[in-house]
Amino acid sequence: MREHAVALRRVLSGLVLLSTLGAAAHAQTLDQRFFQVQLLLDQIQLAASTGDAAGVCALSRRANDRLLDILPALQRQRPGLDHAALQDRILLGFSRCDR
Repeated sequence: MREHAVALRRVLSGLVLLSTLGAAAHAQTLDQRFFQVQLLLDQIQLAASTGDAAGVCALSRRANDRLLDILPALQRQRPGLDHAALQDRILLGFSRCDR
């Protein structure tokens, strides 16, 4: 019986460790994905400054898609971030898209 309890503790501690590592990897992935959105915002600004309306449109669509993919995690893990203002900055580029 005691051997089973020791084995069970080892399994449970291994699961806790895997869970902790998985959460750390997820946070890193969120940071990387948010950084990609920030890079797209910089590219949108550069395209706008050079008058590249098609580039602004395409980059805005890509940035919006990426932001929407990570938005639930951002809202949970970065509650102090102004998510609406971030999305507004991206959506401004949609005004450059041909209709």
